[in-house]
Amino acid sequence: MARYFLDTGVLVGLTFLHDLWHDDAERLYDTDNGLYTSRAVVYEYCNNSNSSKLEDTVVDWDTDDGLFGATLAKVRAAQMNLNLRIDGYDDDELDIETLVEAFLEETDVMSSIKPQRLIEEHIEPNIRNELENTLTGEEVTRESGRRTLDSLCDTVINEAHETRQDLQNRLTQGPSGALSKSERRQRLGFVDGYMDKVILSDAAYQNDRNIVSKVVTADKSDMYGYHERISAELGIQVIYIKDELADPSWPTDE
Repeated sequence: MARYFLDTGVLVGLTFLHDLWHDDAERLYDTDNGLYTSRAVVYEYCNNSNSSKLEDTVVDWDTDDGLFGATLAKVRAAQMNLNLRIDGYDDDELDIETLVEAFLEETDVMSSIKPQRLIEEHIEPNIRNELENTLTGEEVTRESGRRTLDSLCDTVINEAHETRQDLQNRLTQGPSGALSKSERRQRLGFVDGYMDKVILSDAAYQNDRNIVSKVVTADKSDMYGYHERISAELGIQVIYIKDELADPSWPTDE
């Protein structure tokens, strides 16, 4: 049984149905592998705010800040905007694909993920299935479209809270790293972002104590982009979620 340290993006991917990494995070979560994280990851996941700092925050799983809160806020805003958007159509202009597109645009998925085919292949099917299950063969009209999209938003919000509770129960929060701020800057200066440095320090600390064996990340630009240097500096292996754990149909160039 492997013991993985999960980066924040993996937690977010598992939490939200419309996240690019949702299916891959679920695949990992449903194994019997040991899953670990750290205080810094939980902070970034659901405690981080403009007025807080990691060092001064009482970190818990019940706060709706961080990436969890930011994503929820977009879904809640979309839920209000979608009613007005669907009202702008005639009934004969609506179909299931119109609803899928409307949800993904209003939640900023369309503008935040490139290339477009990743959305088409890995996000749209989940959203389409959820909408179709709600419609159960009913014709798409303004009335049914509004109702179905409202139900979708409720589902995403409710499942996010349920998944966060499951994560709290399933994940083991391991000890935090012992590197000082100056040591992190010196050894991980090539990694952008304060939180990434702290999280990697935590993962390396747990690896040194044989608690975890690998870091799983959805961050290709910083964490995985420097995985060889991170391994040389800290002795911890960083793997990209799709490389070892995701659907084998993923393209190798993304």
